[in-house]
Amino acid sequence: MTFVCTTCDREFPDGIPDGAVQLTPGERRINTFRFADGTVHHLRKPMSTEQKHKIWHGKFPRPDCVYCNPPPEPSPSVDQVLLQEVVAAFAELPEPQPELPVEGLDLREIIEQEIEDESESVTTMGAAFKRLGK
Repeated sequence: MTFVCTTCDREFPDGIPDGAVQLTPGERRINTFRFADGTVHHLRKPMSTEQKHKIWHGKFPRPDCVYCNPPPEPSPSVDQVLLQEVVAAFAELPEPQPELPVEGLDLREIIEQEIEDESESVTTMGAAFKRLGK
């Protein structure tokens, strides 16, 4: 556990060194220790930025605080949205139907029917002339 000295701001990342004697009785927020080399340090546990936030302006939010006003989550790009829509559209498509066997079909009948349909087809100009004649 990390400790910080309140007088000299020295950090002790490995915790309290071996051979240190506690001079203050009990557990306090700041405890005084005499180290083996004879130095005296007043050690405390450092606060995280979230703890500092709660103490400083937890009740009264500030407009420039990252914790009071977290930045908005980035919106997805247009490419990502379009890709998701395309994937959703493909998922909605029906399954492809199996092809009909060609053996049972008479191609002559189909070709004759197509020829008849073409002769009956009317162009825009043909329809206009037919209306004039009536």
